[in-house]
Amino acid sequence: MKGFLFLVALVMIVSLIGFATNPSYEDYKEWYKSQNYEESNASTKLEKSVVGLVSDFVADSSVVRQDYKVWSLYTMDNDYYSYKVVGAFNNFFVLDNEEIAAAKQ
Repeated sequence: MKGFLFLVALVMIVSLIGFATNPSYEDYKEWYKSQNYEESNASTKLEKSVVGLVSDFVADSSVVRQDYKVWSLYTMDNDYYSYKVVGAFNNFFVLDNEEIAAAKQ
């Protein structure tokens, strides 16, 4: 019985920490921009501004957030990418990042 109560207490503590540290959509957008900065090797202010504007537009138009209170799932599915990211404990973990062949003829 003590083991069960310990397990319940542990799950409750981890859930409360997850609830308190579930990243917001704005946090995701900042993370997404930083990933795009690295991928495009943007180093000057002009390059970062352009990449930031494009990243914001793409995130606002095609990313869907599913909030599960303890963690969040971010998905982007379009003709070119299938992208899934989990946000938990103030971090983002890429589950699926697949480039789809656009040559549908």
